[in-house]
Amino acid sequence: MNNKIDLITSTFEDTDLEKNYLNDKWGKVKSFYSYVLIVMLIGVSLLILSLYLRGTFALKNILVPSTLFILIIFLYLMSDRLKKLYLEKSLFFMGIISMPSMYYLDFERLSNLPHIAFMPLMQSIIWISIFPFNFIQSTIVSSVPFLTSLTLLVNYDSISFTLYIFLYFFPHILLVSNKWKSEKESRSNFLKAKTIEENRKLMNETLKRYFGDELSDKIISQKGELEGENRWVSILFNDISDYSTITENMAPEVALEFLNEYFSEMHKVIREFNGQILNYIGDSIMVVFGAPNKLKGHENKAIECAIKMREKLKELNKAWDENDTSRYWKNHGIDSIKMRIGVHTGSVIAGNVGSVDMIQYSTIGDTVNVAARLERANKEFGTNILFGDEVYTSLTKTLHSQSTLSGEITLKGRAKPTKVYSI
Repeated sequence: MNNKIDLITSTFEDTDLEKNYLNDKWGKVKSFYSYVLIVMLIGVSLLILSLYLRGTFALKNILVPSTLFILIIFLYLMSDRLKKLYLEKSLFFMGIISMPSMYYLDFERLSNLPHIAFMPLMQSIIWISIFPFNFIQSTIVSSVPFLTSLTLLVNYDSISFTLYIFLYFFPHILLVSNKWKSEKESRSNFLKAKTIEENRKLMNETLKRYFGDELSDKIISQKGELEGENRWVSILFNDISDYSTITENMAPEVALEFLNEYFSEMHKVIREFNGQILNYIGDSIMVVFGAPNKLKGHENKAIECAIKMREKLKELNKAWDENDTSRYWKNHGIDSIKMRIGVHTGSVIAGNVGSVDMIQYSTIGDTVNVAARLERANKEFGTNILFGDEVYTSLTKTLHSQSTLSGEITLKGRAKPTKVYSI
């Protein structure tokens, strides 16, 4: 995209960028234009009324003001869409056609007004400063009324050429120069704001890709300071069985593509059940249910998620058979990809973990260690989803009835064996 601003016209060289700028500008000035039209309507009405009260209500005097009165009402009643298309164009032609026409038709009266000396400068200020046209339009629409209004000064013989330059042309040139500068600055500020907005959007999108929607929103709202808090949550560990054997003969790019496809589908399932992925560890996924935001019934959500992940893996296996990706493991005697899942519920410390220079959101505590141990214990029991007694006692009637006692394991630091269940 060409971000350069033309030095002469003070517009973006890129037409699409200029169009975006004008759309943005319209959103800011459309309400202002409504007030301008009201003020113009009042001004024209007072002009017509003054002509009537002074007894100068002739056709040549009221033709232009009456036309302006009708045109302003028409513009004011336009829809926003039509105003955006025609309002500035109408005001532009109003300045370069109606004002000179009024000076010509009402020349005799206007040229004899005692305050007509202020008319040229007033025309410059009104058309170049009040109306937010672009630089070229402003220059034209202010210069035409300015130059034509100078003809009204025929009775001011005392104004020399030097005074003309000093009193009229010099201020007009200053106004034009200032307009040129302001148009450039306005577009530069628009570009900066656009760049900042694009960077902010990119950062938010990137943040959400790394941390998910809920955690990203919390990171932003708390300015990255996620202090540790004690939470009662469910932790899920997921791992691919025989991963090393499956990928040992894959090219690195093939292995990465395979793993990313698997992770993408699992992520969709995890998100469906409001889980928060904390980490990808090789082929393993660590998920928490109930942090950073509280989640009602997170034990059931975790088990439902585990079941849906297992079903999704069956669909993936079918797809890998169809596209022949399964040859990488079937040639090693592995019929299909299987997973192991361990789920445990308990208290954890959830928050930022790491050094001063590099941190990540995670959970720490015995609950995490137990969930990891349950995932590995699937090998011992020949199961694919294992969970402890704490999860089992919290399950709904449907999930409870589907669960079976698989056995007991001795966890590190515990004297008594722990019952484990599968589903």
